[in-house]
Amino acid sequence: MDTLIYLIIIGVVIIFLRKIWGSKGKRVQNAINLEEQGRYLDALEIYSKISIRQAADMVMRTPEASQILALRSMERKFTPRNIERAFLNLARIYGAKNDPHKSSKAYIFARKPFAAAKVYIDIGGTDFIPAAIQVIDQNSQFIHDRDQAIRNLARHAYSNQKFIEASELLRAMGAEEEANTVLIAAASELKKQGFDSLAKEYLSTTSHPKKALNRYIRDIQKSFASGDIEQVRRSLSITNGLLSTLTEENEGETENENQKIRERIQEFDRRLKVLDSARDLLRKKNLNQSVALYEELVESFGDEVPGFVYAEAALANEEHNPTYSASLYRQAAELVKSKQAAKSFQVRAKNIEAVLSGGSTSLSAESVYPTDQRVEENCSVCRTKVTDITRLVRCPECGSPAHYSHLAEWLKIRGFCPICKKKIKIKNPKRKF
Repeated sequence: MDTLIYLIIIGVVIIFLRKIWGSKGKRVQNAINLEEQGRYLDALEIYSKISIRQAADMVMRTPEASQILALRSMERKFTPRNIERAFLNLARIYGAKNDPHKSSKAYIFARKPFAAAKVYIDIGGTDFIPAAIQVIDQNSQFIHDRDQAIRNLARHAYSNQKFIEASELLRAMGAEEEANTVLIAAASELKKQGFDSLAKEYLSTTSHPKKALNRYIRDIQKSFASGDIEQVRRSLSITNGLLSTLTEENEGETENENQKIRERIQEFDRRLKVLDSARDLLRKKNLNQSVALYEELVESFGDEVPGFVYAEAALANEEHNPTYSASLYRQAAELVKSKQAAKSFQVRAKNIEAVLSGGSTSLSAESVYPTDQRVEENCSVCRTKVTDITRLVRCPECGSPAHYSHLAEWLKIRGFCPICKKKIKIKNPKRKF
């Protein structure tokens, strides 16, 4: 009898556990389906009821435009300490997978900005120094102690035998003598340990800044091509410090060769200034001068014109030269890497051509800009700055700006603009950013 009761109890427990596991499996599948549909915040709601680890993982997978909303959603459900632990755990997992970008992002969500910068040095090496400095520059904690933060980062690199990284971090803040001293001290120590070839490499880096300059020149070219203008700024700020060490005596090269490097960097700097001026004029609706500057940019890039330059030039030309504008949009669509941006440019070109041919069409209220165009407008939903204009959408009634995904979520629930309160519909509810 006792055995029978015991077996019945075990059976009931098994049935109960199966129901729980089955329910959990259904919830996970529902969350996966929502994520595939681009409904990241809805998926996060489900994961939050399963475990904080899965919720944190979902935040990491959420597109950048919606990550702030996702993080705030987590903060309403979990304690700050538990959120910190969850993201620290993810940061270590990504670090073990040698993914410095995701690891750094997880450290930022865990409110560990210095760890977010360190991981670029520990995993990435010299190629990730600009990214490490960017973390410091973008964190309010280091606004008044930027140089000290970079020094601490260099000290961390040196203590972990990352001597070149330590040197270039110091060089990035203009501390040339300290940077060279680091390499000389490292070379001296390595020579004592019998690593003569490595010691020579460090000493040659001290006396050959051209190697570092050429690496940053390649980085600037790639950043211009992809439209990552902030990366161009960071790399140029570093090369300006390195240029001061490029002399005929310590480089062992002719002055003519050194001058070519200087002129190349100066040309990049000039293009950046022209681009900044063109964008400023475009924002102020001073189209004639803006068009002239974009034409100057197209000529200066020659056969390597980035897609975003064509797109911005097209926008500047829309009003007074729509035919030329449409052709520029098509050129931009062929060059940009973002499929969404390319499609947007193609649609813009078709709409312009339809208007010119007498057809009736309405241009989208959504602004068409390149992937990395920067803006200085606050989202009407989350109140933070919209930093990528391809994620910007405006209310067709009052023109108030918002992140596309934020306004889409808002309209699903409320159906009206958060500013003018008029009812509006999102044109593409399946869009994922």
